[in-house]
Amino acid sequence: MGLLSFSSLALTALAISTPLASAANAIFYPKINLTDTENNLIQAHGGAILRSASSDDNNWYWFGEDKTGLTNSGSFIGVNCYRSSNFVSWERVGHVLSPQDGTNISDSKIVERPKVIYNDKNSEYVMWFHGDNSSYGAAQVGVATSQTVDGQYSWKGNFKPFGNDSRDMTVWKDPDDGSAYLIYATNGNADFSIASLDSDYYYPNESLYTFEEKFWEAPGVFKIDGVFYLIFSRQDGWTPTDNFYMTSTSMAGPWSEATLLAPEGSYAYLTQNAYDIVIEGSKQVVYLYYGDHWSGNQLGSSTYAFHPTTHDGETLSLYKTGAWTLDLATGEWSDLPFDSITAADSTTPDTNLVPCEDGCAGGQAANMTSETSFSFTYSGGAGAKVLGIEYVYNGPKNRFLHIGVTLNGAQAEGNALMETTRGTTYAQEAPFPVELADGDEVTLKLLDADGNAFLIDGVKVYEDLR
Repeated sequence: MGLLSFSSLALTALAISTPLASAANAIFYPKINLTDTENNLIQAHGGAILRSASSDDNNWYWFGEDKTGLTNSGSFIGVNCYRSSNFVSWERVGHVLSPQDGTNISDSKIVERPKVIYNDKNSEYVMWFHGDNSSYGAAQVGVATSQTVDGQYSWKGNFKPFGNDSRDMTVWKDPDDGSAYLIYATNGNADFSIASLDSDYYYPNESLYTFEEKFWEAPGVFKIDGVFYLIFSRQDGWTPTDNFYMTSTSMAGPWSEATLLAPEGSYAYLTQNAYDIVIEGSKQVVYLYYGDHWSGNQLGSSTYAFHPTTHDGETLSLYKTGAWTLDLATGEWSDLPFDSITAADSTTPDTNLVPCEDGCAGGQAANMTSETSFSFTYSGGAGAKVLGIEYVYNGPKNRFLHIGVTLNGAQAEGNALMETTRGTTYAQEAPFPVELADGDEVTLKLLDADGNAFLIDGVKVYEDLR
C-alpha cells in the first residue's frame, strides 16, 4: 500500500501553526547526523551554544568536545567552535582550546563539557570545563579565557572547587543580574553542588546548596518568570537516562522535589542534557533543550538532539518531535508535517507482524530480525526526505542495532541507529535521510546478523529541508 497522509501533531501552547520552513528558519531532526559547511561530522559533544556579545555579530557559537575517531576514550583532542546565523549551516572555526604538552590539558588528559559565558565587567569570554586524567581520578574544573568569542582561549589552570572533587558540571549566567554559578557533581560523584562565581567568573565564590547522596550529573538551568529550573540526569556512564528538573526562586534553594522532564522510560528521548538555550523572539521566548545522543562505544559518532520545551506556568516538559522548525526572529515553532505509514498498512508480510504493546498506530508492529524486514511503497513527491523510523528495542543498555534502507533492491548509503530502551516499551524515533521518488519500494533490514529482535511501529516521511 502507499503512504497514508497525516497532518502534524496537535501543537502545544508554545508551538503555533507556521508555514513549512523557510530559508530563515532553523530546522531540527533530533539525533540526525549533523555536518558542517565542509560536510564533516560536527564534533561538539558535551558543549554549549551562545550568542556573541557584540551587537555587530548575529552568529551563534557552538563549543564542544572534538572526539574525532575516538571509541570509548575521552583523550583530549581539542575544544571545537562552530558558528551559524541560522542553526542550520554550521561553519567550523576550529579548535579554540588545544592540548598543551606537560600540563593538565595535554593530549593524555580529559577535557569534557566545555561551557562558555561572557563576563561583562572584563569584556571577556570565560570557558569552564571538567578537567581530569584518564582514570577520572583528578576530578577538577578548568578555566580558560578569550577576548573574542571565537578566539584562542588562554588556559588559566585546573583546580578543585573549595578543595573538593568535580566531575560532570556546567556554568550558568543569570541574564537578569549577571551573576554566575558553577553546578557540579562532587564527593565521589555522590553529591551535587551549586556555587556562586566571583565577579571575574574565574573561581567559585561561595557554596550555596548541596544535594547529598543523589548521584546526579548533566546539569543545566532555565530561568522562567523568576523561577530557576535546574535540569539534571542520573549517572549511568555514556548511556541515556531519564532527565529531571527541580525549581526554586533562588539558586541557594530551597529546591522542589525532582520532576521528570519527559515520560519515564523515554530516557529524555535517548538524550542527556548538554546545555539549555534561551531564544527571545519578537512574539515568544523559546526554551531550547540541547542534548547529547551518546554512542558509548563510538564516541566520535555520537549525535545531538534539539527539542523545544513547553511550560504551562508550572510544569516544564521536553516536547517529543521527530522534526520541527523554529523561526529564530519571532520564536514561533511547529512540527514539520509528515506522511505516515504504520506497520499494519505497510507491505510487510502479515507473518512478520505482531501486536504492539506501546499503543502504536494501527495496533501492529513489524518484528525485526536478521530474516525479516519492514517494507512499503512510497507515494509522493520526489526529493530529499528524512525517514523517521518508529521503533521499540528492549535490550541491554547502551546497545545499538543498525538498520539499512534499500530502495528498489539497492542499498542506500548510511544506516539508521537503533538504541535499546532498556526495560521499557517506549517507542523512539530514529532519523534516516534518503532520496525518494514516487513508486519507490522501500525496505528496512537489520544489518547486525547477531542482533536481538526489535519492533518497528511505522515510518514517518518528512521533507528534508536542511
